Amino acid sequence: MPPFPVVLEKPETKAVIVSLLPTQNIFASMLLLAKKEEDSPGIHEWITRTRAGMSKKELANHELALVGFFFALFPDEGDITFPAYLNQLERTDAIELRDEMLKFYAHIGQPEDSTPDVNWGEVLASAGNYIKFLRTRFAAEHVDAKLETKAFALVTDPPAMKDFLVSHMNWIWETHFKAEWARVEPMLKESVRAFKSADLTAMSRIDAARFVTGQDLNDAKWCQKLDDVERVVFIPNAHIGPYIHATAMNGTLQVVFGARQPEGTTERIPELDRAEIVARLSALADDTRLHILQLVAERGEIRVQDIMEVTNLSQPSVSRYLTQLSATGYLQERRESGAKVYILNKDRIEKTLKAINAFLLGR
Repeated sequence: MPPFPVVLEKPETKAVIVSLLPTQNIFASMLLLAKKEEDSPGIHEWITRTRAGMSKKELANHELALVGFFFALFPDEGDITFPAYLNQLERTDAIELRDEMLKFYAHIGQPEDSTPDVNWGEVLASAGNYIKFLRTRFAAEHVDAKLETKAFALVTDPPAMKDFLVSHMNWIWETHFKAEWARVEPMLKESVRAFKSADLTAMSRIDAARFVTGQDLNDAKWCQKLDDVERVVFIPNAHIGPYIHATAMNGTLQVVFGARQPEGTTERIPELDRAEIVARLSALADDTRLHILQLVAERGEIRVQDIMEVTNLSQPSVSRYLTQLSATGYLQERRESGAKVYILNKDRIEKTLKAINAFLLGR
């Protein structure tokens, strides 16, 4: 039995939908809070502000819970409230909760019809073995040995693991997310409503993804999964800014995107207009990022090495700036002789100016 058995209402038969999904939505924002700030420059200021107000221990516990136990906590499909999710988490058997996570680990990266043969006794014999196993399922850079060593101590003690997760998830909800969800839920419902008139099933899945997210998605790796799943659910989120988070599980691809309304719609929803404009302008509210855009505009195209030489910035710093500018759509990237080359997306800049005009001047 899955850790969160939810079938409260008959699921929609459409293969591609836009849905609020409160629990998955809130979980996505909690995951943003667990990430390091430099990993997602330009996310909503509420996440940045909340992170700044948390103690080191609170942040460490949150990262341990959301990253170390992602597959134990990830909400199953179903349109339920977050309190209902917490109640189900508390009622789940501790060993079932742990074993369900291990089952996900076993199948990651393996053929769908295979039955992975994992010697769990050996894997759970030591923290070193556990981390070694995780590196067979995830890229090495995604396995934090220090964090997973802490996780291992709980994985081998399911009751302690469950107590930690139940306690933390209740605390983070009551302390930070309950009031914030009450604030953003009306806006997110408007975003869902705005897409209801569009027949996404009449589009190819990649066209539907571009239409809903407002991004070209030419180099988005998650798009490779679009045609491999039974259902695609787009979830508008208030905090993710220009980024997209996609998770494929149990035949469904959940795509979390920055809340917006369809391009070209005649109805204007001020809260959504404002949220989208803030996400776009935040990428420009920095002298270095503007300088990079200016360099690209002047040269037509540019490589990372060229930017490093002109700005005297390190490669990691330049990559962070380019990540936000690309996510916001101001830059497009392509590969030339194995190296990334960046060009200016003039269409996105023009649309940003039009959006500001429409919002402030009604034009």
